[in-house]
Amino acid sequence: MGNEPPARVAESALVSRDIWPEALELPCRLNVSLEVPHFTIRDLLALRVDSLVDTRRGEGAHVPVKVNGVMVGWAEFDVIDGRLAVRLTEMV
Repeated sequence: MGNEPPARVAESALVSRDIWPEALELPCRLNVSLEVPHFTIRDLLALRVDSLVDTRRGEGAHVPVKVNGVMVGWAEFDVIDGRLAVRLTEMV
């Protein structure tokens, strides 16, 4: 440490230390949004178990993908082994 200011010591310690293995396990939130145009309060109040909502989007339509609120790409919904999945189609 010697005569070096504390801020420079902390900075040099971060540069020399490999933090990626620890950072790779940090949680993040992935959001895939499917907007439903012209959806009203009347539509909301009519929702019941087994209700279907017409998204007015064609099969394979692209939807935005965000990680922690930041747009990272586009995707489309898909069904794989009977489960709903998101297939990334473009990264920004």
